[in-house]
Amino acid sequence: MTFTLHVDAPRWRKHSSSVVADYNKAGAQISAVIKGNGYGFGRSVLCDEASRLGLTSVCVGTIFEAEEALAKFSGDVIVMEPFTELNPRAIAEWTSLLRNHSSRLVAIIATNEIAALSHAGVTRAYVEGLTSMRRFGLSLQDMNNALGATTHSIAIEGLWLHLPIAEPAVDHVAVYEATSSDRGHKMSGHARESLGWISWYRDLAKTYSLPLHVSFSHLNEKDVRAISDIEKDFALTVRIGTSLWLGDRKSLRVTGTVLAVHEAGLGHDAIGYTQTDSHGHKKVIVVSGGTSHGVALAAPANVTNIRKRGIAIAEGVLEAMGKVKSPFARAGNKLVFAEPPHMHASMLWCEDSSVVVGEEIECTIRNTTASFDAIVGLN
Repeated sequence: MTFTLHVDAPRWRKHSSSVVADYNKAGAQISAVIKGNGYGFGRSVLCDEASRLGLTSVCVGTIFEAEEALAKFSGDVIVMEPFTELNPRAIAEWTSLLRNHSSRLVAIIATNEIAALSHAGVTRAYVEGLTSMRRFGLSLQDMNNALGATTHSIAIEGLWLHLPIAEPAVDHVAVYEATSSDRGHKMSGHARESLGWISWYRDLAKTYSLPLHVSFSHLNEKDVRAISDIEKDFALTVRIGTSLWLGDRKSLRVTGTVLAVHEAGLGHDAIGYTQTDSHGHKKVIVVSGGTSHGVALAAPANVTNIRKRGIAIAEGVLEAMGKVKSPFARAGNKLVFAEPPHMHASMLWCEDSSVVVGEEIECTIRNTTASFDAIVGLN
């Protein structure tokens, strides 16, 4: 009995191909993001899909994800977590992989540690700008200082920009003096900040003979088209993960198999590890899918408006009453957890007498935190 990801492969592949085609038409190449759990498919599967799409590069999250990608994908493998000499275990992995893959393994420079990259054997890297994301990166002045401070043999591939998903704050864009005219385009904050960086980077590229190439995250086709129309001599690459692999949700379906069906009895029978009171529920079912699969794992909520606050309050009240809705649904209705999910299974209240062992019940889950026993449809 399994927790299963069902894939409508023709539809799923049609979507990923259309994403690549749309960005190419707008003026950018695609670098596929293949990190973490591989968006639920596994990184190996997505490496094969990147090859099918004809892509020349993929991005992994950390150096510890690079070996698999280098083995499965014949193009460039870019490690998105910046290189730092202060992480000795990561340095050891870099050094090991670079012995055989220095021509395909690409680093990110987000500090002034260029000498350390050269010492580890890195031959190719991007320089990352400290955008409004405020996570990693260098200011333009810090880039200039880093590139001019030491002699190195690293081939700089271009500028690396990690933008926020939300619209960049206007005041932060102003700090970067993104003053390029929109030239007939209605500029988003993403495009304005990107153009500001490109304008700055152009001077840096002239000083150090760097390629006019920028790699972005979280930039849509409209913004790519606007930037491409204004900065015609720049090569643009967009790094895409979620919208490439999970953009067509109707091509994906997750189910858990019913493993057991029990009568809970009348009145107040106790069930489960925690001997939860049945509160009059007549039937409890056991379904494949637990914490090891990512069921009921939640990140902190970003409560940004009154509606979201109301939802958070309502969910807290339901939890206090022992009526937490599970991600499992039958006939469109969410089933309630009988108790917190176990490692591989969940116990749910279900009053429908037609439920049977072996039935597959729909489950809504974040693919980026999910682990499936089986993936059906991609064979």
